[in-house]
Amino acid sequence: MPRGLVASGRKARYRPGRGERDGPGRDFLKSAAARGTPASRRPRDRGTQIATIASELFAERGYQSVTMEDIAEAAGITPRAIYRHYENKQALLAHVVLREQRPVIEVVERLSKDSTGVPVKDRLTALAEVSLDNRRLSVLWQREARHLKGEDFTLLRERTKMLADQYIPLLLLPERTDLDPHTAQLRVWAIGSIVSSPAYFDFTISRAQLVSELVDAAHRVILAEPARSSPRRRVPEVRRTPGSRREQLIAAAANAFRRHGYAGVSIDDIGSEVGVVGPALYRYFDNKADILAAAATRLSEWRALETVRTLARESRSDKVIGSLIDGYVGLATEFPDLVALSLTERLFLPPEVRERLHRAYSENLAEWQRWLVEARPDLEAPRAAVLVNVARTVIDDCVRNRRLQSSPNFEQELKSVVHATLGIA
Repeated sequence: MPRGLVASGRKARYRPGRGERDGPGRDFLKSAAARGTPASRRPRDRGTQIATIASELFAERGYQSVTMEDIAEAAGITPRAIYRHYENKQALLAHVVLREQRPVIEVVERLSKDSTGVPVKDRLTALAEVSLDNRRLSVLWQREARHLKGEDFTLLRERTKMLADQYIPLLLLPERTDLDPHTAQLRVWAIGSIVSSPAYFDFTISRAQLVSELVDAAHRVILAEPARSSPRRRVPEVRRTPGSRREQLIAAAANAFRRHGYAGVSIDDIGSEVGVVGPALYRYFDNKADILAAAATRLSEWRALETVRTLARESRSDKVIGSLIDGYVGLATEFPDLVALSLTERLFLPPEVRERLHRAYSENLAEWQRWLVEARPDLEAPRAAVLVNVARTVIDDCVRNRRLQSSPNFEQELKSVVHATLGIA
């Protein structure tokens, strides 16, 4: 790996930040999530302590892998004591996610009310700073919020949509009024991914340098020209089902894991999707973990194949990084279920498989860093490492958003956004 590259394979390491506190704005916690409000005042901050510990455990190990007993043990209390503050684990998750989201909402509200004359870059800086102070939020939203039910999930989704909608007048319109609604939505989603991306990778540059890189990348996304529509006639997509039962099982598992999580799906559930039940199922896979490993490995190998193809075809060194972008965007757009499970279910992979895939991911990022420096000789290795991690986060976040994918020019626009993120033509 080139010196200066810090690639975690989106393996977040979390440190308590200033956002891990109960501050102003607690009126924002309404509806069903209010059930998570601490009910006991002895000791006064016990409910907050429980929420902080639960947030750390959910982020590190996954909601489905953490029990109330685990949280109680980490807090040095009995499980019964937790239920004096939170009705159940679902209510605790709702409280945790909404609490982590609160500081971001407060910053956006403040900027929306009093940002006259404030440069867009200063607004982006405020968002980057609060995101760094609340690094767990991105993982909790992207990976764990799907386990919320009913009005808890609805409330969180409405707030997230509100934030995205506020980004348009706050960040886009001061400098761009020519973007159609689809393009504007993609740009603000990408900006959100950029400022929150450090939740998924380690970095060796200072915090001030990191904020500067994030702000510059987001600002380039705002200023980038919209992608030109492809002049070729759009060919209707044809989805034929493979005859191979093994391929059918991998596809069904990827979709099920994305929707319900690894722990929420049984191997029999997967088999029933394609009509393979009982002993016949075990002719293809030994167990559920074997299916997950096959699906995650599939994406890793296809990503490597796209890299090899690019290196074999692109004659100009300064154009390699652009071709790498195009190849991975095309792959991720076509197979978002594989992208999703490789990010959200990696905690459930067998340790040896997780380590192997992490190493392959790091090597692939190193390849991107190598060719980004060819295209931008002004970049030192640590800055290039940050930018390629940010760019990959943008791709992985955007392809999993079904609303964004509905745009007929989504793939071309995403490529344009990622080129801007990296600062290449």
